[in-house]
Amino acid sequence: MKLKLPPKDDVNIDMAPMIDMVFLLLIFFMVASVVVELDKKQVIIPKAKYAVVPDETKGRMMLSVDANNQIYVGLSPVDLKELKSLITEELDLNPDLRILIRADERVEYKTNKDIIVACAAVGATDLIYATFEE
Repeated sequence: MKLKLPPKDDVNIDMAPMIDMVFLLLIFFMVASVVVELDKKQVIIPKAKYAVVPDETKGRMMLSVDANNQIYVGLSPVDLKELKSLITEELDLNPDLRILIRADERVEYKTNKDIIVACAAVGATDLIYATFEE
């Protein structure tokens, strides 16, 4: 005896919710990702025979000094007075502030000394200089 079965409907999957979810995830990751600005300053990092690569450079306040002895915090040029106030503000937020100094190899020693003295004057004592290993 032959039984008559009801006709099979094609199974359709609605793709619209999946596409919406993909776009929402894409927007979430674009917003949540860290945006890194490239430093446009021309700084030639010096080489040192006994340079030691620091274990951790993340989370450090970065100071750059170009060949003209101009100090930059991020991309903004500052003088020593402004540098002291910026470091003081950062120390208020983070008492364990660590600073990375990227000084051009042609920077005068006096400028490096002035930066160290300015940092010490406001209480920032964890400083490292960026160098390449020879």
